[in-house]
Amino acid sequence: MKKASLIFAWLFIAPLTLIIALLASNQTFDTNPNVSKVKGISINSVLPYKLYTAVPGQVGAQSAQVYSADARGEILKQFLEDINSPLALYSDFIVEMSDKYQIDFRLITAISMQESSGGKVIPSDSYNAWGFENGATEFSSWEHAIERVAKTLKEGYYDKGLVTPEQIMPKYAPPSVEKGGPWAKGVQYFMDVLE
Repeated sequence: MKKASLIFAWLFIAPLTLIIALLASNQTFDTNPNVSKVKGISINSVLPYKLYTAVPGQVGAQSAQVYSADARGEILKQFLEDINSPLALYSDFIVEMSDKYQIDFRLITAISMQESSGGKVIPSDSYNAWGFENGATEFSSWEHAIERVAKTLKEGYYDKGLVTPEQIMPKYAPPSVEKGGPWAKGVQYFMDVLE
């Protein structure tokens, strides 16, 4: 037990006494943690351990930036890609036209889902995923079709106060009214999925 006490005294008390004596003599330590000297004597040669200052020389700062982005195009794209719809490539354009004509961005896609499984079941090269004229209308491209659908929904429905699938159905798909409204229910279902 005496040996342990002597070792303790030598390892801890003796170096502390030396440090206190050096500090009392009003000397300063070199701030380099690798070499600490007092009056030209290396502290590391006297002490069996290194001395470090408690305060860091420089405190680093972290910064972060948060960006907000419109996720609507990505929501449509992921949904349409999952069903292998040809409209997936036009998701951002659907959002752009919806904004241009001030209609719900989900409506164009929801109607295409109800009418043609998102453009997968249409007359060849018609680009008519919305059942215009019972599928007889032919558009020159997907962009042409999307803009025409958005404009028609704005001018022929929204401007007349018809904004929900239930309100749009009697004019857009009149035979569905007599069957209990499956068209409106289907469109609403896809709008809810896209929310």
